[in-house]
Amino acid sequence: MKKGGRLLSGLDNEINFIVDREDESHIAYPLPHNPLKDLKMLKKELERKEGVQFSHGIDENIQAQIDAGFVIKGIYEDTNVEGFLHYMNIPTFHATLAEKTLVL
Repeated sequence: MKKGGRLLSGLDNEINFIVDREDESHIAYPLPHNPLKDLKMLKKELERKEGVQFSHGIDENIQAQIDAGFVIKGIYEDTNVEGFLHYMNIPTFHATLAEKTLVL
């Protein structure tokens, strides 16, 4: 991307990976979420036909943008659209707006 280019990135903040989809009111799984290291979890994900997903912390996601020469211009948080976490107003997603300042 050329200098001055903008990147809008939507990211999961890992909360959805630690709770069970059916009962979000308690922690059910450890982090990091890596179904390749847990065959039971992998089987569940394949049965849902939603693809295999992996968790990444905010430090990994945002630091990668910074390391690639971006400056974070804005951050936004949001909740799931329904469920216990939404009801409790617990943010589960964040988005960043970043601008390319260095061409590496």
